[in-house]
Amino acid sequence: MALQGTLETFALPDVLRLLASTKKTGAYRLDGNRGSGTLWVKEGQVVAGEVAGSPTRDPREVAFELLRYTDGDFVFDADAEAGETSDPVDVETILTDAEQLLSEWKEIEAVVPSLDHGVTLNPELPGDEVTIRADIWLYVVVIGGGTTVGGLGAKFGLGELGASRAVKQLVELGLVTLSEPGTVTAPEPEAEAAPEPVPAQDDFVIADATPEPVVTDDFFTPEASDEFEPFDPNGLVIEEPALGGSSSESVVDSFLAEPEPEPEPEPEPEPTSASDPTDAAEIARQLANLSPKAAKAVAAAAKATTQEEREAALAEVDDSEDPINRELLLKFLGSVNS
Repeated sequence: MALQGTLETFALPDVLRLLASTKKTGAYRLDGNRGSGTLWVKEGQVVAGEVAGSPTRDPREVAFELLRYTDGDFVFDADAEAGETSDPVDVETILTDAEQLLSEWKEIEAVVPSLDHGVTLNPELPGDEVTIRADIWLYVVVIGGGTTVGGLGAKFGLGELGASRAVKQLVELGLVTLSEPGTVTAPEPEAEAAPEPVPAQDDFVIADATPEPVVTDDFFTPEASDEFEPFDPNGLVIEEPALGGSSSESVVDSFLAEPEPEPEPEPEPEPTSASDPTDAAEIARQLANLSPKAAKAVAAAAKATTQEEREAALAEVDDSEDPINRELLLKFLGSVNS
């Protein structure tokens, strides 16, 4: 015949003492106003326990939870065996420890009324220093993200007693505050900086990417080009170089500003019309490199009025020192004076 009844007729301590004295083996199950729970005994000693909805498996805490039931029905199943067991503990030790937890619970319950209360970190410490254990610090980290008393217990596998005990300690240290049941206050995220406003299209300034023309040769600057005059052989004036000056300085040198270096001797081109631009360029190049003596001869040839006078003037030019294309120069001077 199974042992069964109600808490009104047989309290938990009475039933456990009976099982211990008769060295029974089986499971004591209680269904009551706080849910259901089970204690397994083997030969009169408690070896395991559980409470529905709680992670705790400690027989002392299970007995503590069952002692808080005010009404319910129980049954002892002599054929039941526990899946996982711990070291056997005699019934009197279990009941003594459970009664002590009940006394502690009254103090805890005065601070932490239920598992549904929210827990929030305080923005400031109560003093300059607070000392806590390493395991308590882990609770602080979880609470910082926003949780309830029950949520904290579920995170660390704590029953109602263990979770409430931890929160009570943090409250007494001044680190956390409890809020109303069902409310969880998570830390407010830091405000993000507002993005810079994008200016309207009319506000944009488009820079002209076209660079200003840059002229590096001073001879071709706008100011210099305004004063430039075409070469006039009739107005050519040759002056003697100043004392101590270079013999290569001449009116032609200053006229051309930056004379090109003397090129390698080239074969004389075939005679063409004096009005050919190529011939004019060649004549200008040769005149730019004449010595003062040769320049005087060219100037005299430019002033001559007959072909014979021009040839006679150019005869003064030493071809070994000042190689010039006499035929081309004569044609050019003849076309200018004709």
